Amino acid sequence: MHRLAGAHGPATARVAARDPDVDPADPLDLCREGIKEVNTARSTYCVQRPIGYELRGADGKTVIEHAEGVVITSARVGKTEWEEEVRAAITQKTEKMPKMTLNLRADCTGPCTGGTAFGGQVLPAVGRELFTKITYRTTVAKDSETRSQLLYHATGTILAPGTPRNTMDDWQGPWLRCDNKVGNGPGCADDTHMANVTFHKSQYRAAAVSYEWAQKNLKSAVTGTKMNPLHRDPNSEESWTKTKRRRTCENLPYPFPRDPLLVPEDSCDEFPFARSSEGGKPNNLCVDILPKAVGGVWDVANVRVMRGDPDTAACVRSHVTEQDNEAAGNELAQATRSARIINGEPYFVIVDN
Repeated sequence: MHRLAGAHGPATARVAARDPDVDPADPLDLCREGIKEVNTARSTYCVQRPIGYELRGADGKTVIEHAEGVVITSARVGKTEWEEEVRAAITQKTEKMPKMTLNLRADCTGPCTGGTAFGGQVLPAVGRELFTKITYRTTVAKDSETRSQLLYHATGTILAPGTPRNTMDDWQGPWLRCDNKVGNGPGCADDTHMANVTFHKSQYRAAAVSYEWAQKNLKSAVTGTKMNPLHRDPNSEESWTKTKRRRTCENLPYPFPRDPLLVPEDSCDEFPFARSSEGGKPNNLCVDILPKAVGGVWDVANVRVMRGDPDTAACVRSHVTEQDNEAAGNELAQATRSARIINGEPYFVIVDN
């Protein structure tokens, strides 16, 4: 099998521009978006490898028939074990090209194992594809990290009369950082992409609006953006996080004025997060805000400043229901695990609808 420039496989539709650090909903979109062979985001990858078959004459040089195709491997990583979707297709061939088979072996360096795909299956006609999955497993010692690279080896046979023609190819996939420092087990990520945490306003309501408002209105202390990211606090002990949260929300000189008449089950939601290195600021440096939904829509335009000056404030305290506050905190914790955000690592916050 030989590399053939310009082959992108059976699905070539391009999708709208996306921040390259943000994972698409479908890892396959990474290949639909670009022409590179290896395409990655923080927790996803897609590798598209052109393949070729050539049937030569008795002299071993003259090409009688030929075919071009592609092998596409894509996955979402982040856990100890992940499944890679594998697709293979012939995209064009000469009229009398015999049938062709394919076998794929996927390995990875370091404490990681892959598997095989297709097992010598015959490739279908142009316009159709083979599809299967390969399971990867990674084992990393507690509190340590390592790096693994995916490696692929393909063999194929042209089922021509007489002696079958065999062919092979090797290529490399992405490098991944695999760690056992986050959550209850190891997992991997591409740490060349900055991690992000996304909050949907339709889901987290006042909490999400608070973070968006802080990013847009704290003139002297914009944080949580890609240019000025947050960092996971190297001290992730719950007792330290609570100490920082008390400093912002409960301590003197400005204990947070919870008011159930303003917000049912009112609570103090802080930004920057107490779990970030930037969080835990003294409350005299904060501005207090009250997000409100108008016509069922949560928007920063409807935020009311209750105390402090956004032009000089370094933090935000917001009136948020206990339920939404807790749900947003759980989303931060879940994203920390799935994006493999290790202690001290930067991440940015995205707020959308």
